[in-house]
Order: sequence, then C-alpha cells, then structure tokens
Amino acid sequence: MKTKFILAAIATVFSVGAFAQTPASSTAVNQVKQDNKEIRQENREIRHDKRDISQDKKEIGQDRKARNADQRAEDADIKKGDMTDAQKMEKRREHEQREINKEKRDLNKDRKDLRHDRHERNADVKERNHDAAKIK
Repeated sequence: MKTKFILAAIATVFSVGAFAQTPASSTAVNQVKQDNKEIRQENREIRHDKRDISQDKKEIGQDRKARNADQRAEDADIKKGDMTDAQKMEKRREHEQREINKEKRDLNKDRKDLRHDRHERNADVKERNHDAAKIK
C-alpha cells in the first residue's frame, strides 16, 4: 500500500512538473505573438509618419517658391520706385518666411518623434527575439 502511495506521489510530482512547463511555453508563444502584433502596429505608424514628413517637406518647398516669388515682386517694385507696394510685398514675404520656419520646426519635431518610434520598435524587436529564443 505504501509503495502504491509513493509511486502515485512520484507520478504526481512529475506530472505536475510537466503540466507546469506547458503553460510557460504557451505564455512565451503568446507573448511573442503579442510582441509581433505591437511591432507590426509600430511599423504601420512609422510608415504613416514617414509619409507625413514627406508631405510636409513638399509643402515647405511650395511655401519657399511663394516666398521667392514675393521677393522677386518686391525687387521689381523697388526697381520701379514703388516703395508702397514694395513694403506690402516685404510684409507678405516676411509672413511667408515665418510660416516656413514654423513648418520647419514642426518637421524637425516629427523627425525626432520618428527616430524615437524607430528606437522603441527596435527595442521591441530585440525583446521579441529574446522571448522567442526561450521557446523550445
């Protein structure tokens, strides 16, 4: 009777250990799947941010063209001796330049955020790879 009890206890100890390992590996797999989902989402956000940055750069280029046109008009007014129109064009050009500077600051902030997002994503990939290496 004692032998059966001891064998049952030993079998229980080994089976509990085997069952305890199964959820650990499945939680690791689930963690890797969750990490993959987060990484894909971050990749999507990075692509959108890159697209937005590209559009902002195009807008800045268009604003610069408008500013340069205002500068040429101002120069033409000065050549004609029309100082009133030249002053109007100068104010308009200065306003355009302030807008360009504001957009450039925003663009640089977006680039900084993009670098930060990429850094976070790379850290997540490293963590995911570390978790995946544990799965056997």
